[in-house]
Amino acid sequence: MNELRMYVEHLFEGKVLTPETIELKEEIYGNLMARYEDYVAQGLSEAEALARTKASITDVDDMMAGESSAASAAEDALSSAPTTVIPPAAETVKMPTPDATAQATGAPVAPQASAPASKGQPKWVKTLIIVAAVIIGLLAIGYGVNEFILDPIQDHQEDVAEAQAEQQWREQQSQKQDDASNSDANTNGNAGASNNSGTGQSTSGNQGAAPQFSDPEDQAEYEATMALMDDIWVNEVDLPREFAGTDVADDTKRSDLLGRLPLGEYLQSNSLANGTLSVAYQNVDHNIDGDALDLAMAYDVTTLFALYPSLNTVSVQVHENDDHASDVDRYQFDRQMVNSYLTQASNNAITQANDSLFESQESWDQSLDYMANERYFDDLTDRAEIDR
Repeated sequence: MNELRMYVEHLFEGKVLTPETIELKEEIYGNLMARYEDYVAQGLSEAEALARTKASITDVDDMMAGESSAASAAEDALSSAPTTVIPPAAETVKMPTPDATAQATGAPVAPQASAPASKGQPKWVKTLIIVAAVIIGLLAIGYGVNEFILDPIQDHQEDVAEAQAEQQWREQQSQKQDDASNSDANTNGNAGASNNSGTGQSTSGNQGAAPQFSDPEDQAEYEATMALMDDIWVNEVDLPREFAGTDVADDTKRSDLLGRLPLGEYLQSNSLANGTLSVAYQNVDHNIDGDALDLAMAYDVTTLFALYPSLNTVSVQVHENDDHASDVDRYQFDRQMVNSYLTQASNNAITQANDSLFESQESWDQSLDYMANERYFDDLTDRAEIDR
């Protein structure tokens, strides 16, 4: 997530996440990136180009409220490109000719040789100009087709993938809760155990066929995002219960827990000092959707605070596999911050991240629902992120 992406995310902070809103957000981001690259190409520094790009759009309320399509509104808001004004050329100073000087002084004028008549441009020059004009026209047409037709289509496919992933997750959560309720209501314990094993996975009839996308990037994003969300779903109440009562200073137990939580496969290191746990994730798949990554971080941090009462702060460092080694995103979560956002997301049903979250499978499922609320995971990670 670069700074321009984060700016767009802030523009949509608090907005309802719908396929139309996602499409508008991606359209605005694409146009802002194009504008930023134009500024840089004109010779502006990266900082100045970024500042001007941000200033070109400061809110999206009018675009979302208009009756026209979101993509057209974003395109209208960003279509005007800056014009570079070229200063007029300095006036050429004419030197007096010998004839003029002679006439002014009364001296005789020397005869001058007649200049040859000017000739028109050679045919090959005209032909070259025409060919260049045609090439430029074709390039402009190609850019327009890519910018206003192909890119919006690809963005729409990506948005559809994200919406389908979120919908599938919602269905999984609903099915998971239904299975738990049926298991509790079943008086035959053996039958309930065999039919509802508590894995959190719905039957094949509920899964449905995974969508297939013509764009490999869309397919990769969908699969990477769903894989991470699966890691969240399979973490049943048994996991926090297994580590309940352990000491956060126990490096072996703590590392084992972090490795089994979502994002655990990317765990590079973790260390504890003065009540602060520092966690570093390395080479995280860049195809994972930003919201899914935020949800996984919020889930992990909430679980850590619930398990370890003596823990005051969790510092998280995330490096994606398509970034330079020094290009990392940093977050700092503290217990008061987590409790505050958890209280808001649950409408005061939960006021503290502690062992009450995993008293039962039902309470853990309810806690996960609150954590999956965008008011929690999105607002929490935005607040925790440290500006570079």
